[in-house]
Amino acid sequence: MAQPHRPPPLETLRDAIAEALWGAVSAPALPAACVALGLRDGDSAEAMNSKRKYVRSRITTFKGPELLALAQRVVEEFGAADLADYVSELTTHADHRITDLTRRAVLAELVSAGELFGNLPVWDGIAVLSPDLEKPAQYSTKFAATLRDDIQRHYVEDNDLNNAELLELCGALTCSQQRFFDMLEKVVDPVCRRGLEEERLVQALNKLLVADGFVLVVVGEVSRHPQYGVRRVASGVAGAPKNLIFAAINCKPDLYFADAINNDVAIANDSDALIYDRVLSDGGLRWDVLVDWWRDRERREEVADARKSLFVRLRTAVHAAQSPGEVAIFEAYYAHFARSMGDKLPALIPQVYLHYDPRAASERGAGRVLARQRMDFLLLLGHGVRVVVEVDGKHHFANGEVASPARYAEMAAEDRRLRLQGYEVYRFGAAEFADVERVDGRYAVGPRSKQLIVDFFEKLFARHLDRASA
Repeated sequence: MAQPHRPPPLETLRDAIAEALWGAVSAPALPAACVALGLRDGDSAEAMNSKRKYVRSRITTFKGPELLALAQRVVEEFGAADLADYVSELTTHADHRITDLTRRAVLAELVSAGELFGNLPVWDGIAVLSPDLEKPAQYSTKFAATLRDDIQRHYVEDNDLNNAELLELCGALTCSQQRFFDMLEKVVDPVCRRGLEEERLVQALNKLLVADGFVLVVVGEVSRHPQYGVRRVASGVAGAPKNLIFAAINCKPDLYFADAINNDVAIANDSDALIYDRVLSDGGLRWDVLVDWWRDRERREEVADARKSLFVRLRTAVHAAQSPGEVAIFEAYYAHFARSMGDKLPALIPQVYLHYDPRAASERGAGRVLARQRMDFLLLLGHGVRVVVEVDGKHHFANGEVASPARYAEMAAEDRRLRLQGYEVYRFGAAEFADVERVDGRYAVGPRSKQLIVDFFEKLFARHLDRASA
């Protein structure tokens, strides 16, 4: 069992603040700098006598929250690396810790990683872990030798230090948790390694990190290559979403692997289903990101034009399903939340193929292996949260006009499996949309349906997003 984390005592934090200002501000400028930080004024003679004592005497009575707020202001103003480490240990990394055992296991895994930072100079990579390369050497006996000398001699030239020994020399076992995570993110950065090499190393590291409740997840992309960040393990779906196939209009897509190694999917028939081919980050999929993808795909110059064009394309797919409930959800969602949430709006993706069976249901007959061919709607929210929204008509629980317990049981079993995988599944009954009418080929969504949909998504976003959408 891991030992509980004990944050640095307040006296240590006071010393770190004084040390940071000692190194960042000259004695004549120190009184003004302290006043700007909200500390008591003094004269330059006092500061000239001892900068550390000058600062220390002004924060002796500061308590925890006040002292921490001051430390954060000093970091923001002067960028003091050591003080930033103390602040991160007291705030971001105070509750959830990576153990010494896991740090050592990670270093052992990196021994076999080849060039630690790929084609990146070792100095650029190691700087995230140890920004002060001029501190005294541990190996070299040369006068005034530094850590830089040790690395140059024993890692760059003679290669008698392996990757783990280099990282330990640079403080990987004793540094702040944030620095350790920064190092891991640098090692798997696409600047250092890409493709299968990057993916395999991420998988190997995640097997170790997950023991302490952390994982490397996709947080962005660089030139279409995934970029990873260390995050707490969430309760959502594990793994990065792949093969987001959605919004077919004319027929079911006949899919095949264009590149089985890279898991690239293409459509063989004349289906007009869309395939989102960009990396999906830990932040989920927002409407503005989907619009940006569509803009590139369709080679449209103006964002507004791309936004309108994509909306019309998705609306056409929804209307083609001829489900008043699906139409109501799609129309009410974008009409209400696009205004209130702007760029933070999660994309409501229609008709997503989750479990793709390349043979039609009629071909499989009783031998069908995948009950659910597609979802009505999918939301990809942050931290692995995936929300499925379904509208249930008679076909979910009946064969024609005859109730079918077997069909309902099939749907219930699929729901259980989805939920056990971490999906959230929400169902609407078709009868809830009684005030949705179709006149002359056009749908009109009534006020009761609109309010039902808005209320649902507002509660959903209040649960999952940083702010409610209202």
